[in-house]
Amino acid sequence: MFHFRDPFRSHFADGTTALQPQAFVVGQMKRFLEIEPEGRMGLIAVRFYARSAYLFFKRPLSEVAAGIVDLADIWKNRASELTERIGLAPDMAARVLLIEEALLARLNQNGHYDYTVEECLRRIEAHSGQLSVAQLARDLGISSRQLTRRFQNTVGLSPKEFARVSRFLHVLRCLSEGQQRSLTETALACGYFDQAHLNHEFREMAGMAPGELFTFPNVAF
Repeated sequence: MFHFRDPFRSHFADGTTALQPQAFVVGQMKRFLEIEPEGRMGLIAVRFYARSAYLFFKRPLSEVAAGIVDLADIWKNRASELTERIGLAPDMAARVLLIEEALLARLNQNGHYDYTVEECLRRIEAHSGQLSVAQLARDLGISSRQLTRRFQNTVGLSPKEFARVSRFLHVLRCLSEGQQRSLTETALACGYFDQAHLNHEFREMAGMAPGELFTFPNVAF
């Protein structure tokens, strides 16, 4: 995320707030995050798929998971230079080009595919998070401990945590599509024990009950 005007303020699930850096990386999230502008708005962001972000960063993504990390801590002096050039660029097309060039340079330096983790991600997403880590490890021919370590370095979360997020995103899609089911039926169909389990996940990940979330006009997931 690059702010070329005034940075936003982040409001975290634990009640704390902080002004965002001028340029930063947001790790894979496990809980909700609210943001609000603090002045003039001007920003550009790159959203990575879970299976691809690690190709652009040398450090394990577990170090930036569930948080906001100043890009200068990751890319050092190059981050400040890029942020300044983005701020001085004449238009959005020029800013996009600068970011594309920087990311391609990083990809050429850091690109190292982990096909086992990518296959694990594919299976978790294909089953909407309803797979056990033990089963995944057996199917992929490695130990659960090794799979978890490689997954955390590559994605930022453990396979179990990522499966939980995937399952929650699946239930969000089911609810947003207005399927003719009760909340209990939806919860069971999406792999939750009961409606109480679903309500707990909503409180943890969205900060509100299922019935409240879709009353807001700017919900993104």
